[in-house]
Amino acid sequence: MFSHRASTDLGDGPTKKDAAPASVPTASRKPRRNFLAAWLSRLGLASLCYLLGAAVIFFELPTSDFLRRAFVGGVAWYKENQPLSPPPVQGLSTIETKIDKPEKRYDGYTLCMNGGGGPRAVLINMSSQPVHQWYTPLKTVLKGLEPSLTVAAREWEIYYNDGHIFPNGDLLALVEGPGNVRRMATNYGLVKVDKDSNLLWKYSGGCHHSFDVGEDGTIYALSYDFVKELPAGLESIPTPCLVDGVEVISGDGKLVKRISLLESIKNSPYAALLSTLEKPWLFRDVATPDEPSGAAHDEMHRRDTLHTNSIQVLTRALAPKFPLFKAGQLLISSRHLDALAVLDPDSGKIVWATHGPWHAQHDASFLDNGHLLLFDNLGSTRGSRVLEYDPHTQALPWSYPDDNGLGKPFFSRTRGRTQRLPNGNTLIVSSDTGEMFEVTSDREVVWFVSFAEALNCARRYGPPQLPFLEGDPRARP
Repeated sequence: MFSHRASTDLGDGPTKKDAAPASVPTASRKPRRNFLAAWLSRLGLASLCYLLGAAVIFFELPTSDFLRRAFVGGVAWYKENQPLSPPPVQGLSTIETKIDKPEKRYDGYTLCMNGGGGPRAVLINMSSQPVHQWYTPLKTVLKGLEPSLTVAAREWEIYYNDGHIFPNGDLLALVEGPGNVRRMATNYGLVKVDKDSNLLWKYSGGCHHSFDVGEDGTIYALSYDFVKELPAGLESIPTPCLVDGVEVISGDGKLVKRISLLESIKNSPYAALLSTLEKPWLFRDVATPDEPSGAAHDEMHRRDTLHTNSIQVLTRALAPKFPLFKAGQLLISSRHLDALAVLDPDSGKIVWATHGPWHAQHDASFLDNGHLLLFDNLGSTRGSRVLEYDPHTQALPWSYPDDNGLGKPFFSRTRGRTQRLPNGNTLIVSSDTGEMFEVTSDREVVWFVSFAEALNCARRYGPPQLPFLEGDPRARP
């Protein structure tokens, strides 16, 4: 029986007549060769499929969209089924108060949003101590988004880039993440949470940089579309490219309409501003060693046509100070045009636009003296600066630092924020260096704090604006 089983089990092996020398058994060598050849064939086929698939996606050949969606869909399914990330540690990492002159500053609470550590916002008092925090779990941020937006999403890389606090403690926040050669950033939309960080609603449009809330609760948010073709009259702009727009959103997070800024400028008396977009070397002079260079850098900026980075609604209270404009119109800043413009959201038309001595500017806002305030990133050889601009006379009545060097030098190549406070002081955020300081009209620094990481956004709120907090009216602990 045993011999029969052995004979049966080895029936596929060699007979004694065909047996090879005992030192090199053919029965062992041949199966190993077959096994190795089979696996090499499979590996070669898999490698070929991989290379072909990569080539199809890279060169955007037919079926590239299908392959891309299949890949990112699988990754998104995996991420969707992972457990929620643990909540972040309360507060921000290492805040140091370096200057504090209580008798000269404007006391309040400052909303801070950093460039890492997850989608969160922290409210600090004048002693730089956290008094409140909002946080949105990564799974909530990604839920309902297109799979292509969720592939590279990691908790510590997602961040709030702008925010608005309501009197009851609700927070409306814009969520972003790292970009790539097709996008300057990955945009995850808007979230509205209550004071305890419970999600009230989520808007999954491709919002970026900035938004503002009108007096009636309407939300005006910057967004973009990645397009392969442009309307007639814009053929000189390289494609495919990003086309900025303004999304008008209801107070409960529903899209009302979208306005294409590229078309709004094209159809206005300020269409000549778009001629600068024909230059593919835009902003090569401000590239830094950690950024793509050469062709990759050019391509990144060719695709991002306007790079609109701020938006603000003109209120009814301020409208009389601006006879050129009407209440409800929107002040926008285009970094790649070095231009400020005013958009009428009802007609979708640009009603005013201007260039100035600024370059790659951010955060333009209306002031109660009829002037505009903006953060000028690259317009001076001495570093960044804050400019006050008179749209009637084109004068620059105030700057920080001034042309004589009065004021503390600072530099932020990207981002940057500035806010005129009710007592006439100006809050300045040097985003890249993680510094925030308050200066008087005489350019005296009366409050200065620094962070251990980049500071995307900061906004000061007076205590009466935030009744949900029951703290000292001078915002002291």
